[in-house]
Amino acid sequence: MNLTHITSHSLRRAISLSEKKDELLTLIAEIESELGKVLTGLASPVVKVIAGPKAAPRRKAVKRGASRPGRSGGLKDRILALLATAGSEGLRVKEIAKKLGSPAPNISVWFSTTGKKLTKKIQPGRYASKGAHPTAVTAKAPVRKKSKMSPAGRAKIAAMMKARWALRRANAGKSKSAKAVKPAKKGFKLKKS
Repeated sequence: MNLTHITSHSLRRAISLSEKKDELLTLIAEIESELGKVLTGLASPVVKVIAGPKAAPRRKAVKRGASRPGRSGGLKDRILALLATAGSEGLRVKEIAKKLGSPAPNISVWFSTTGKKLTKKIQPGRYASKGAHPTAVTAKAPVRKKSKMSPAGRAKIAAMMKARWALRRANAGKSKSAKAVKPAKKGFKLKKS
């Protein structure tokens, strides 16, 4: 903000807006006080609101080793306890997330990393503990995609790769000052310099 080019009109406007803001903040404080009286039956003190930058909220001190939901290990125990109660049918990721109050992507990532050794995937998005065997829900066997390349195409690529590596081995023996000969790309002509 450049204060050298401020006009008296814009200064009056800024003062007027600032006064309106202070009035509204005072009104909010009075409404909160009245609301406190209604809800608790006691008169809560009116807090004088001072316009300006707010101080950052203080963080609560957390003891070392204290169990918080975000700490590693806490989620593992809670998920495994849920899967143990679910039995062989297991639970869906969304169900686990809802019961634990944790985001579904966090639960999904846990299953693909930490939980990989401890749990068993029954279906996409449904897991059970390692000891449980699915009875009601059966998992489909993964279908292997077939290659769309013909055997002749694979043989052609293999021959081209062999020729390429043979050329590299031949060029590796030459001195470093000599330029390596690259095979010409199909459709392009090499220019002589």
